Amino acid sequence: MTEPCPGCGLRLSPVDGPVDPYAGSSAACWALFGQVRLAQYAEPEANGQLAVDAYMAQHPGYATAAGRRSVLVHLAGLFLAFERSMPASFVTQALGRVLPGKPDVPALLPVPPSYGVTVAFARDATGPDDRRARVEQWARDVWRSWGAHHEHVADVVRASGLPAL
Repeated sequence: MTEPCPGCGLRLSPVDGPVDPYAGSSAACWALFGQVRLAQYAEPEANGQLAVDAYMAQHPGYATAAGRRSVLVHLAGLFLAFERSMPASFVTQALGRVLPGKPDVPALLPVPPSYGVTVAFARDATGPDDRRARVEQWARDVWRSWGAHHEHVADVVRASGLPAL
């Protein structure tokens, strides 16, 4: 028996376990993401920020103000990576400056109805180089999926006053 993850739609066998408090994911999907991140920790050139941004943007949790902010902040990370070609070290530091004061924001609707690539694609990598390529492909797919909101995300990033934007 499998169940769909409420965020990405990936069908997995149910498991008991935690979920991220800001994300809208199943426990099984959250555990799978943990496996991908664990593999990345052992890889000196892993693109961990892209994985985090892809996962969190793909699993919007709108029940709390923090969850609504999370989606927007992680989409800002994907914007900086793909539209501004910023290095991961810049993106990681910049995300703390997006939405200063942590205001409540409206949920970004509509949510993409489906995703072509999920965390399972990254999990199935055959090694570090393949994992980096798969994480980038996954993150690009997530960014494309949120296309209806690209201009809003760009406006939020510009309003944050980040340098070089």
